[in-house]
Amino acid sequence: MGFFSSLFGFGASKKASIKDEINIMDAINAHIQWKLRLERYLNGTSEEKLDPNVICRDDQCKLGKWIHGPALKHFQDDDGFVTLRDDHAQFHLVAAQVVTNMQENDKAAAEALMKGDYMRASRKVVHALTDLSKQIFA
Repeated sequence: MGFFSSLFGFGASKKASIKDEINIMDAINAHIQWKLRLERYLNGTSEEKLDPNVICRDDQCKLGKWIHGPALKHFQDDDGFVTLRDDHAQFHLVAAQVVTNMQENDKAAAEALMKGDYMRASRKVVHALTDLSKQIFA
C-alpha cells in the first residue's frame, strides 16, 4: 500500500495533530540544507565546527525528535514510518562519516560518500517526507 498506509484510516483531526507536531516542508528543507553545509565543509568554505559524534545522532534534529517522540503514537508499526526512521538514521550516519573522512584528511572518500551513499540516503528521507506530506494534506 506504500508509505504511511496507516494514514488512510486517520480522520481530519488526527492529520491536523500531525501537522501541528511537525512541519514537513521545514524537515525537507533542513535535509536539503545539510547537503549545502557538507559541500561547504568539503570545499573548505565552512566556518562551522561539525562534530561527527553529534551529527550521527538521528534523534537530535527536529525531524528526529518527532520520529522518536510524538510520531510513535501515530505510526508505531507503520511500514512507511519504519522506513523513514531507518532511512533518517542512515542519513545521519553517512553525513557523520563524510565529516569524519574530512577530519581524517580523506577528501576523496568524503566526496565519494557525498555522491553515493549520502545522496541515496538523502533522497530516501525526502521521498518519504514528501509521501507523508501528500497523505496528510490529501
